[in-house]
Amino acid sequence: MRLNPPRCVALLAAALAVSAAAAQTTPATPQRNGTTDRLFLSFAQEAAIVPSQWWEGQLEYVNGGNDLPFDALLFRGVVAFQPVKNLELGGNFGLGNTNADPGIDDGTGATDLEVYGKYLFSNVSEGLDFAAGVLATIPTGEDNIGLGFNSFGAQAFGSMRYKMDSMSVGGNVGVRYNGDGSVFGVDLAGKTSFQLGVNALFHLANSVTMTAEAQVETERFDGLDSDARLVGGVDWHAFQRGQFRASLAAGLTDSAPNFTVLVGYAYAF
Repeated sequence: MRLNPPRCVALLAAALAVSAAAAQTTPATPQRNGTTDRLFLSFAQEAAIVPSQWWEGQLEYVNGGNDLPFDALLFRGVVAFQPVKNLELGGNFGLGNTNADPGIDDGTGATDLEVYGKYLFSNVSEGLDFAAGVLATIPTGEDNIGLGFNSFGAQAFGSMRYKMDSMSVGGNVGVRYNGDGSVFGVDLAGKTSFQLGVNALFHLANSVTMTAEAQVETERFDGLDSDARLVGGVDWHAFQRGQFRASLAAGLTDSAPNFTVLVGYAYAF
């Protein structure tokens, strides 16, 4: 795994600034007006579930890295349901447009489809929740233009979250099977990858929550690098059931994007 030290220093400084700001805020509850604050990288894996339903539209700009020789603009839909108590089912699917380096195909097409299911073991100890589940990647993406790897994947994961008055902290671990695939016409040999993430949510006011995430996944395919990212985000509960969401992520390894910018709107109840 090849880290980028200047990026690490800058992002750690930003994370410290967020933490300092959060320490001076008034406590607030993590769930407001029927909506729940959620993470960006670990939406599927985190130890939280929607009250009943979650419908979100996202627009994301991706600035490619060393192993991602293109920029992309993605529109993604994210849905989640709680069909029975403590069980969440969901997934995401999108369309994207890539702008690749000379000599590499680019264009417009579909992204991979992700679906997941998880069970929440709520309040196993005061303020402490656990979750466990599985996530599957279905290769619907246009791998010839960089919007997928033409590879089936399946991940088993577990996560925890500890809730306090003005913040929550959590983490997740996972192991993923990656089938053989291809991208830009190049064959890829799949590997078993391991994922580790940590996160925090800072409830700054009655309608605003800031999120911080750090996540790394080991190599999914031979010849590629690990994917390590730091993410800062915000949820603004502007309406009783609706919230604006935005995040900025920076990649720390060659197989992660240099940076991504995401904005979205979620309707949850």
